[in-house]
Amino acid sequence: MSKVQFARIREQGITFGVVVVKDHVIDQQGADDAVSYWSQWLGCPTILLGANRHKLYGRTDIVRFMRNVSINRIPWREAHT
Repeated sequence: MSKVQFARIREQGITFGVVVVKDHVIDQQGADDAVSYWSQWLGCPTILLGANRHKLYGRTDIVRFMRNVSINRIPWREAHT
């Protein structure tokens, strides 16, 4: 079992997720598969956030919005997967 850090955010009537992943996940070809997996797991469109470099990956409208949000303001939760 592994731990995952995630947030489900509702902003301007849109609910989306942010999931923290290892940085290399974003840099791999499988990043789209990871977005798809976590979107299904959270039940909403989801983007990835690199754990160390804080690079964002996923739907461009959500990524653009999240670039202006401080990581400390995100309502993080943890789950075991």
